[in-house]
Order: sequence, then structure tokens, then C-alpha cells
Amino acid sequence: MPRGNTTPTVENSALHTAAAQTVMAQLGTGMPSAAPLPTHATIAPFPTPMATFTPLPPTPTVTIVPPTSTPLPCDRVRFIKDITIPDNTEIEPGSTFVKTWRLQNAGACTWSPQYALVLTGGEPMGSAVAIPLTQYVASGEMIDVSVTLTAPSVGGTYRAEYKLRNASNIVFGIGEKNDPFFVQIKVPVVKGVVFDFLAQATQAEWKSGSGNVFETTINFGGADEDTNGVAKLKEGVPLENGATSSRILLTVPKQVENGFIAGTFPAYLVQNGDRFRARIGFMAPSGSCGASKVKFRLNAVIDGKLNTLQTWEKTCSGQLTTIEVNLSGLKGQTVQFMLAVLADGDASGDWAIWSSPRIERP
Repeated sequence: MPRGNTTPTVENSALHTAAAQTVMAQLGTGMPSAAPLPTHATIAPFPTPMATFTPLPPTPTVTIVPPTSTPLPCDRVRFIKDITIPDNTEIEPGSTFVKTWRLQNAGACTWSPQYALVLTGGEPMGSAVAIPLTQYVASGEMIDVSVTLTAPSVGGTYRAEYKLRNASNIVFGIGEKNDPFFVQIKVPVVKGVVFDFLAQATQAEWKSGSGNVFETTINFGGADEDTNGVAKLKEGVPLENGATSSRILLTVPKQVENGFIAGTFPAYLVQNGDRFRARIGFMAPSGSCGASKVKFRLNAVIDGKLNTLQTWEKTCSGQLTTIEVNLSGLKGQTVQFMLAVLADGDASGDWAIWSSPRIERP
């Protein structure tokens, strides 16, 4: 029997399988490989905070309040400067000086000559209690005010305080506290001779008499022959020891039985360590003092009362006698010393002398 031309039949499932395998092969060779994932993820230790918005308070409105003006008081002082005697200036004991301040009227009222500089405290130093101003001083103007003072006789630091006083006797000073303005000085401590009786002899009050009665006032420096008594300075005269004197104080008693002469000296403030020293004896105008015999006496007048400190009997022995008295027991007291010579019987020829009478401070 003869062979025929027939087409073989392929099942659909097989075709699909072959096609799929071909596509997978193509995909495996043509597509790139995916990047591998990291093994560990990195985490920040602290999260970054998010910014927070804080609203600002409103700006306050500043209100400028003008200052309240304080009215000037009627009377007030402004110290400008010292014109003389700066603080702690050294002034010699007993010296007079003028202190001047420059002041400004810092009040509202005009100062008039009815206003005055007044001492309000400290050491007066001889100051006047009140010194009127010499001119009118309007508010804001300046004036120089002065006071005359005397330095104390004792060494140390001294201060005197002042203010002004108005016409109604109201006292006022510097600034709101009414502080005083002042003068302050230093007085040096003096050593050696602090009181010279020869230098002060002309300032002494000389009297004579008999017994215990003052009878006559003596003119210092009178005639040598004055029978009421003699008190004078002499120099270059012969003394009982044969020497010629330097300057001496001659004190001849009143020429009567038990006559005397005495000189009371200016006041003196005694300090610790003060000593009275002198040499006593007789002048010998004819070369000899003969039978002269007297008592030399140092007295002290304190508060008007006469006190005898020491007495020395002296005859014409041909020698001067050195005397000394410790005055420390009178420390702090103001004393008027008195030098006296008393005749022992007849006063004729009693030419008594004091050589270098003085107060010394070691």
C-alpha cells in the first residue's frame, strides 16, 4: 500500500515549558545582580533634638522720670581750702599765729555781717568766742575767714573746731551733717630752759615791805640807792666769790629791820620733770659783802594762794650757793612763781643776787 505526507502533532504543554526555560535562561545572563543588604544597621546614640520655638516676652516700655530737685537749705557751708596753717603745722610754744580758711556759701540765704565765726569745740588756744563776718556773701560766693590763736606752752597736738552762726543764733557747718572746719597744730616738746626769770624780770610785779606786809610797789630798774628796795638786771659787777658777773638779777630788800622784796612772775604751766635752778649770793661793790645775811625764798602763787616751796639762808661766805627745786609735784598747775629776799635783821648792805634763775626740763 503506498506511504502518505503527514505533519506530526506537538502538544501545547510541551511548547510552553520550552519557552519558559528559554526566557529564564535569558534573564539569568542578561540582568545585573542586586547589591547585598548591609549586615548591621548604624544607629546614632542620641537622637538629634528638634528645634523648639520659645516665644520672647514683649520689650517693656521705659518711662523716664525726671529727678526731683532738692531745695537748698538756707544756711550751709562748703569748705574750699586752708589758706594758712595747714593741718599739723608745727608751732613753737607760746607763739601767736593766724589761721585762715576759704569757705563757700552753699546755702540759699546770703550771709551778712550779723553772721559770725564761732568756736564750737577743741582747745581754744586763746580764740575769741565769736568773730563777725566782714562782708555780705551771696549764695555760691566765697569768703576768707580768720582767727588769731596762741600755741599752748606744753608740747602736743591741739585742735580747735569752728562753725558759722547766723543772725538768729543758729549754728551751722559743712554739708548736711553740719561738720565743723578746724585748725590743728603740733607744739614741739621743749627741753632745756623753758622759763628764764631774767628774761621775764621786767614783766614781774615787784613789791617790798617789812615783816609779812607788802607796803611799796617797786619800779623795776630803779636807782641802786632806793631805800624802798631795788630790783634790776646788772652785768659785769663784782661778786662775793671774787668773780665778775655775767647778767644777774639784783634784789635789795627794803632798807628797814626785816625788810623784804619780792617779784611775782607771769603765769607758767608746770610740766613733769621741771626743775628750778639758780645760784644765789651777794654783790660786793666795794670788794666785800660784809655781814650780809638774808633768806632767799621761792614761792608759788596758785589760785591766788601764796605757797612757800623752799627757803635758803645765805651769809657772806665768799661763795655762791647752787640751788635746785624739783617742781614735778606741781605738774599740770598754772603757777606764778615769786622770787623773794628777806633781810635777817638789819637790811643794810644786803645786795642779794640771783644768777641764772631758770626752770629747766630734761
